[in-house]
Parts: sequence; C-alpha cells; structure tokens
Amino acid sequence: MARSPLLPPLACLFLATILSLQASVEPARKRVAFVLDDGPVPEHNAAFLALFAREHMHVNFSLIGKNVVAHPELARAVAAAGHEINNHSFTHPHLKTMADADIAREAADTEAAIRQATGKEAAWFWSPYLEHDARVDAAVRRATGLEHFPFEHSHFIAALDWDATTTGEKFRALCTTGIVDGTVILIHEWPEVTLANLPAVITELKKQGVEFVTFSELAAGK
Repeated sequence: MARSPLLPPLACLFLATILSLQASVEPARKRVAFVLDDGPVPEHNAAFLALFAREHMHVNFSLIGKNVVAHPELARAVAAAGHEINNHSFTHPHLKTMADADIAREAADTEAAIRQATGKEAAWFWSPYLEHDARVDAAVRRATGLEHFPFEHSHFIAALDWDATTTGEKFRALCTTGIVDGTVILIHEWPEVTLANLPAVITELKKQGVEFVTFSELAAGK
C-alpha cells in the first residue's frame, strides 16, 4: 500500500512549533555610537549636522570649552538637532598631569560654557586623548557631577582620522570592520578625511544592520 503524503499529527505539531519559534526570534542587535571629538568646528559643523539629519541619526559631540565660547551658535545647533553633548575639557590638556583643582576648572568652565550656549548640561565627560583615571574622574565628578563614559566596557574603534597618514580607504575600513553590538567609534570634527568618507561609512553600516545610538542610549541598553 502506498504511503500517505501527509505527515502524522505529532510531526505536524512539532514542525509548526519549530517554525513558530524561528519566527519569534528577533535578529541580534548591532548598536553603534559615534562620538565626534574637538568641536564645534565652524568649517565642518553644519555639514556634519546636515549629514546626520539626512540619515536620521543622533551621535555624541564632544565639545571643547574654548570652542564653545568662540562659537556658541554652533553648540546651540548641535543641541537643537537632538545630539548628545559631552564635556571634552576647556583647553584639551593632558589631565592626568594636572592637579585636581586644575582638572576641576577645565571641566567646570566647559560645563558653564555649554550651559550658557545651549541651556542644557553635558551628558557625559569625555577626557582629552581618553587619558583618565580614578583621580581625574573624581575631580570631574566633584566639579560637575559628570561621569566619564565607560568606553572601556564597549567594543572601541579609533578611526585614526587625527593622523595625517590615514587615507579614506583606511578610515572606511576601520569604521566598518568587526562591528558588534555596543561598538563605539571615535572620530573627530576637524579632519577632511572624516567629512569626506563618513557618508560611505554610514551607508555600509546600515547594510550591516547597524542601529545608531547615543552614549546614554547605549548605557541604558536602549
């Protein structure tokens, strides 16, 4: 007698359960937070803001206090666009070589400049050259209440755009290779290589299924 082409009831139930479980499993998230250091830079700031607006993404701008004082309208534009602002010190010094009082002054003066220009407070402290330790963090915390963003707990990529030998090809490769959930990519607001190549980087990251987030969203697990 020929076999029935129909699956037995238990087999059908098993298959339906497997298919249901597969459909309910969401793809793994791949969140990336960009941080732009050393702004606001008048030559490039508006172009970056326009790019992020077109791409419907928000990033972290690490603003230097003296630059905010010189160009408060640019800091206001960053805040008005919904980006998150980091306190990046007032003069971009090597904080670990400084006394506690001088560290505090660098952070406090920058915070005052950001508040005066934008009406908002910085979300995080982000030390120049990423040089910080428990003493620096404590001095900043006492002066401003800010915490240093814990980038050490993330997959951290430095795009090396500050190095004049970094080509566009190298920049694009660094920013798009080995991306995992919780990646932080450090770039700067002033180099030409960054402005010229970031659109291609964003396009490639979107193809990889990246979700762009801010530091606070990354820290909160959003």
